Amino acid sequence: MKKNESYQGFELGPIRPPSEAYSLLLRINRGCGWNKCRFCGFYRDTPFSPRSAEDVKKDIDRIKYWVDVFQGRAAASQPQTEGEQEACYMAYNWIQSGMQSVFFQDANSILMNPDEMIQVLEYLNQTFPSIRRITSYARSDTINRLSLERLTRYRELGLNRFHIGLETGNDYILKLMRKGVDKQTQITAGIKAMAAGIEINEFYMPGMGGREYARASALDTADVMNQVNPDFIRIRSMALAENLEMYEDYESGLLTRPNDIETIQEIRLFIENLHGITSFVDSDHILNILLELKGRLPQDKDKMLATIDKFLDLPEDTRNIFRLGRRLGIMGDLRDLNNRQAVDKVKQTMERSGIDKSNIDAVCDRLMIRCIPI
Repeated sequence: MKKNESYQGFELGPIRPPSEAYSLLLRINRGCGWNKCRFCGFYRDTPFSPRSAEDVKKDIDRIKYWVDVFQGRAAASQPQTEGEQEACYMAYNWIQSGMQSVFFQDANSILMNPDEMIQVLEYLNQTFPSIRRITSYARSDTINRLSLERLTRYRELGLNRFHIGLETGNDYILKLMRKGVDKQTQITAGIKAMAAGIEINEFYMPGMGGREYARASALDTADVMNQVNPDFIRIRSMALAENLEMYEDYESGLLTRPNDIETIQEIRLFIENLHGITSFVDSDHILNILLELKGRLPQDKDKMLATIDKFLDLPEDTRNIFRLGRRLGIMGDLRDLNNRQAVDKVKQTMERSGIDKSNIDAVCDRLMIRCIPI
């Protein structure tokens, strides 16, 4: 762990969930306190270091200054540093979104000393009383180390949503990927956080177990969801970059990389085995092949399965056109197959670049990697 340094100005971390696109981003720590997952490269070159409550409060002050400037309560000055420019832009964008949500960065910000977290939450609410939601990434083992009373206090102060990287409920894959938790740890954490009144977003990563463990992963992950009944189930399809440790498993033949068809088949099995829960399933990430795959359980389950079947039942050539169109950003959902201009554009790209059924999987894999900042 890197020793905390003196205040260096307003800071932003590298990522946030898609659902936090309009949130104010506040950096609670730098990097990831675990940083051992073999499928993740976001923080490999960022030594973990906690930021102090005082530093985070200074960041809040910088945002408050720029909010006051844009709302006519303070005189403007020229931003002199990169951090000050980021604070200026962040404040402006946050005003446009209504100033109601905040996301704590980087990974697992609830590692912050609990008393300091209380200070930050109290100060944030005092400074911006309009806030309705404060969100953080959270590891299951960290949630389990915090008392229910502590989690409840966080929720009372507005920290009322956790994004939890479940990834899979299969113990073999969790161990192989060095996730640092097992299936039961994930179940216990989800139930505990929800008991504290905190909204839970569980991330599921289809494809992580390769073709070999797709069925086991789908069924075990569905079992976790059925026991936790999270508020949101968010699908994050796997992209395999060469700089990830898990790439070794595919090079050695331990795992076989699934294509879009096999990944969506795994997702279908997963959704088919969700029973007795009221979660909202969302496919809100650019890596997913079917962005329109979303709905509330149980009433939308058949609709979601029908969407998957519509894709799987397409003729192979049409399916490949859609796959490439999605990965190039030309198509957003299956309705775009009715857009002649979009279809023709994809066909022209395939002809010009020599893309056909013999290499479509490799091309789509490369295009997916472009969409992740690693």
